[in-house]
Amino acid sequence: MPQLVTRRITLAGFLLALLLFLFLPCLAASCDAPDGTRAAVTYSGADLASGQQKFTGIDGLGLTPAEQTAVEDKFDMPGLVQVLAIAAGVLLVLGVGTALLRTPKARALTAVVLAGAGAALLVVTEVFALQNLTDYTRRIAATVSTLSTSRPDLDDEANAAVDLRPGFWLPVSLLLVVFVLNVFVALRRSRVTTDVE
Repeated sequence: MPQLVTRRITLAGFLLALLLFLFLPCLAASCDAPDGTRAAVTYSGADLASGQQKFTGIDGLGLTPAEQTAVEDKFDMPGLVQVLAIAAGVLLVLGVGTALLRTPKARALTAVVLAGAGAALLVVTEVFALQNLTDYTRRIAATVSTLSTSRPDLDDEANAAVDLRPGFWLPVSLLLVVFVLNVFVALRRSRVTTDVE
């Protein structure tokens, strides 16, 4: 495979993985609100890194602004998830920088290490975030039922669902493609060097 094509695919793979991770939803949870709407919380990679979240449909829970804030605060991600998400983002940024390396073998080996480490770190980040979000959603029905006097049976009606979204799957898939491509290039360069010697 020509060096220029490999370099462009590697650059595009890391850059696209970074953008998808930062801006697409990675993880979400939802439940049915009393007014029939669906209350949901979603996290992009940027949200995980900042420890924040995005709520939709929370107005349907019939909470006061102070109560909404109390519910939202329960869904802030802990510091460990933030550190992992930031580290994953840094690895992806460094991966974009591999295109600047001069020698194809060094570029390929660096891309292999960064793509492998980046994919592994994204998986670890999502595992911890998913675990925290699952714990939060188990408690949210009880929290909302104690905060809301209009619907004390809300915890019985809550239908919580926690799932991973494309902002996780797509970057990991792209990093695996970059990893495999650069393993192939590194092995080919090693074979060429051995043949020359």
